[in-house]
Amino acid sequence: MPRRFDLDDGSLVLIIGSGAGGGTLGNELAQKGIRTLILEAGPRIEREQHIDDERQAFAQLAWLDKRTTSGSCGLAKDSPNFPAWVCKVVGGSTVHWGGCSLRVQDHELRAKDVYGDIGGTNLLNWPLTLAELEPTMTKQKIRWG
Repeated sequence: MPRRFDLDDGSLVLIIGSGAGGGTLGNELAQKGIRTLILEAGPRIEREQHIDDERQAFAQLAWLDKRTTSGSCGLAKDSPNFPAWVCKVVGGSTVHWGGCSLRVQDHELRAKDVYGDIGGTNLLNWPLTLAELEPTMTKQKIRWG
């Protein structure tokens, strides 16, 4: 039976994504007795269900969302609409990491501006803006083959 939580329950920590960061944080909080809920978009793949062949595992684990290959990166230019090897399963990219990281979005660096003051937190913006980081990021070349 699914658990239900009140939307205004301030005693619950909600974590989006069960990868290396979310899964580790959720485990640490839960072990300290803090009520923790981790949401994951993909299924749980048990060890015996895992396909140990990279090509076949792609269909089982990959996030087949075209947004993962949009924009101006080499993968999007060279292979438009080819889904990146980003896992959409419990454990995220700890299950299989294909060397692909989604580009940082402006709002992710401006958390305080986007969400405002949240009581009991020390939410801050990054000291650099996306505009300041982009010249360095666009110099990086992706080489294939």
